[in-house]
Amino acid sequence: MQLILDIPAQKATDGISRKAAVIACYKDGSLLLDARDNLKPARFTMHPTDKFPWSTFIEKLLAAWQLCDYSDVPEAFKPIKQIPPFVVEGLPREPVPQQLKVLASLRSQGYFAPLTSPGK
Repeated sequence: MQLILDIPAQKATDGISRKAAVIACYKDGSLLLDARDNLKPARFTMHPTDKFPWSTFIEKLLAAWQLCDYSDVPEAFKPIKQIPPFVVEGLPREPVPQQLKVLASLRSQGYFAPLTSPGK
């Protein structure tokens, strides 16, 4: 299952809409993306202030978790242990800020690997 996202036009994308997949998530909240649209730059970084489609990303992430298909899931979101079913079922009903808090809570409880700093 491919987690390809439509990234809206903004400074991080040189002012054009892009199709990309998250390949890394860092401690500082930045994301490294791999373009899937044959445009340059092939990889670009988004920062917490950029417009990232979190709701779409989380929706696709949940589908991958339910299917146990982690082939395109970024390492930062590959479960180390099984995520409780009530979390997977309830997460879509929450607003995005709460969804992000739940993901952070899961990480702090050891469901995902710790985040690293950019460049490591």
